[in-house]
Amino acid sequence: MTPPANSPSAVLDTTDTAFALTDLRAHVRWANPAMSDLLGMTTEQCTGRSLTALLAGAPDCPPEDGSDSEDTVISVPRPDGSGHRWLEIRCTKAEDEQLLYRVTDVTRWRKRELGDAGLAKHQDELLRLVDEDPLTGLPNRRALTRELERQLALGARGAFLLLDLDHFKDINDLHGHPTGDRVMCTLASLLRDRIGSGQVLGRLSGDEFAAVLADVDERAAVAAADRLRNAIAAIPMSGVAGASRITVSIGIAMFEAGVGWDEVLANADMALYASKAAGRNRVTVYEQGHYQDTALRVTVVERVRAALRDGGFVLHAMPMVKLGSGRVIGHELLLRLEDGREPRLGPGEFLLAAERSDLVFEIDRWVADKAIQTLVEHPYPGLRFNVNVSGRTLEDEDFGDFVLDRLTAAGVAPGRLGFEITETAAVTNLDAARSLAQQLRASGCRITLDDFGSGFGSFVHLKQLPITGLKIDGEFIHGIDYGSRDTVLVQGLVDIARGLGLSVVAEWVERATQVEALSRLGVRVAQGFHLGKPEPLEDLLARPHGVWMRRPTLMQDVPPATATTPAGEPQ
Repeated sequence: MTPPANSPSAVLDTTDTAFALTDLRAHVRWANPAMSDLLGMTTEQCTGRSLTALLAGAPDCPPEDGSDSEDTVISVPRPDGSGHRWLEIRCTKAEDEQLLYRVTDVTRWRKRELGDAGLAKHQDELLRLVDEDPLTGLPNRRALTRELERQLALGARGAFLLLDLDHFKDINDLHGHPTGDRVMCTLASLLRDRIGSGQVLGRLSGDEFAAVLADVDERAAVAAADRLRNAIAAIPMSGVAGASRITVSIGIAMFEAGVGWDEVLANADMALYASKAAGRNRVTVYEQGHYQDTALRVTVVERVRAALRDGGFVLHAMPMVKLGSGRVIGHELLLRLEDGREPRLGPGEFLLAAERSDLVFEIDRWVADKAIQTLVEHPYPGLRFNVNVSGRTLEDEDFGDFVLDRLTAAGVAPGRLGFEITETAAVTNLDAARSLAQQLRASGCRITLDDFGSGFGSFVHLKQLPITGLKIDGEFIHGIDYGSRDTVLVQGLVDIARGLGLSVVAEWVERATQVEALSRLGVRVAQGFHLGKPEPLEDLLARPHGVWMRRPTLMQDVPPATATTPAGEPQ
């Protein structure tokens, strides 16, 4: 039935002013023909789409003071690509928890205003800057968002690619932002040339690019992503940041009608995170498991943050035993999450999540501070601690000062506190590891290279690291009492350490026969479940201090067929 010519519906259908009713998130519930023409789609295609994405810059709610006199003026490209138009948008409250948008084309008036102000010749440049990244000239976030939502509204199937340059921050930090900008422009030009005609590439933020690929399937999307990834990796970067190349991690989210731009972007972000977690410089397509992984990661990070705030972390102490006498010469402090929540999380779970966020900096400071505080409260020379330093904390330039300031203020002898840095972290960030080790060792702290031998590429760096000891990676200890090649390797490690004047500690000692084999090879100190399991630091301190140095109760040997990494060993 055709509505009467003078009915409100008929008036809205014939007016040249665009109207739309949306929900409170600005998703369109109804649009008149003028609005659909403005957006370049049918009224059916408009329904369910984000108006603030299609009209980037439009207000997402009415004015807070309740007035209806404030209008927003934005510029948007015409659907046919024939330039831009200026729009005046008013958003007001409507019935039934809805918003009413009225959009008027004011292009002619705006041009007149710019002409009167003497800015007419700059109009094209002003309009261009609205949708372009000023550094690279690529479409910016609002332009990409609009294009993605437009493709979804038109029912297109395709892929959204999210590209994040690996460790690009190092270029800015080491060579300055002008160098970083030049590299960024080079990469943008390369990506623009390789993306393919008809596809939209843009820059989302500092070191993130994105691409909207319409009418492609998953196989074609992965091929395009690999083409971009390989092109970037092939650029010689020997003069920048001391690196031979720059790599990129890519997340792909396939899309089709029925979803919103924000969901697609979130899925691509989860896939990108999976690429980085898997080692970077790779392409990952979003799948449902990534959502579950992200939900778990977010939950774990929230628990870590709450534990730091509310006291959910505790320290366990694992004895380091002198093999000849059985005396305890110190304890390694191991972090445990005991917040009373399920599921229980081991160090490998919550520390990994923390290292992917800045919370790891707070954790390492909390552990060091707790160790120093305990040494103050128990001023017995025989009580000595080792604490682990994460690879991320090597990036914290103030960590060394923090430790030394705390030691000085507390009056604790630095020799009672040692720090363990994994071989992998030290070699990966050699300059930072050397700087921290020099600072702490100069004050009298002990510095141990943990998991030594796991890489074997670090031998050349040993003389550059001012360390005091090595901890042999537990993988070499498993079969040392069965005549395996581990015996030869451990003997080599011991000889190297002795030649450099370094102490040696073996970990993961699970059987008496391993103790005998290590003693024959010249290893003097070890730790592991056979020599003493970790116990809450609070329980250790509750005993008379002389007991701390006695040989702990030995645990039953672990059969070699079932031997695994002890749950209490450091991660």
